[in-house]
Amino acid sequence: MGHNPTPLFYSLEGAQVTGLILAGGKSRRLGIDKRFLDIGGRTCMQRVLDAYRGAFDEILIVADAVEPFESLGVRVVVDLIPGRAALGGLYTGLHYAASERVFAAAGDMPWINPEAIRIVLAQACSGDIVIPDVEGKLQPLHAVYAKACLPFLRTLVESGTLKVQDLCNCPELRVHRIPQSAFTVADPGLRSFFNINTQADLALAKKWISE
Repeated sequence: MGHNPTPLFYSLEGAQVTGLILAGGKSRRLGIDKRFLDIGGRTCMQRVLDAYRGAFDEILIVADAVEPFESLGVRVVVDLIPGRAALGGLYTGLHYAASERVFAAAGDMPWINPEAIRIVLAQACSGDIVIPDVEGKLQPLHAVYAKACLPFLRTLVESGTLKVQDLCNCPELRVHRIPQSAFTVADPGLRSFFNINTQADLALAKKWISE
């Protein structure tokens, strides 16, 4: 598997941030492995990686197996706690990250925008969780997490609570919300937060390609 022997980091205002891609699951609702869906000549995963390579020097993929990602040239680690959805993947990524913070997104976000990522990174030191609030919903897979989250993630996973949003309710953690208005210039359509879960989502992604 690909591995950076001397990790470097995206650094801003003293914060070291690793780019984390959660790619552990296959879509049951879609019926195919959406991580390798072809969207305009590039897979979903490749599109996320391309956006990350403009923002991070260290990229870490968390997956259910290493082999499908060996050709991508980045470090891949296997879920420490399998079957725990994004919460388990985030725990694994934070555990392995050499930096104190990670920016986490999913491998099925083909329109993730480097400029939108940088808006989050610019505020990376503002809390233990730095998370966009878009259309009234928190966006846990377009957010920065500090290693301070690790014990609380472990507790949630072991209790069977698998929603990343629940992490934001931990009173011991400092949560910084970024308003939707911060992204409207860089990403007017807010496509950076779009992910593919259904056939309708896939059709919309392909429609955008043809525009």
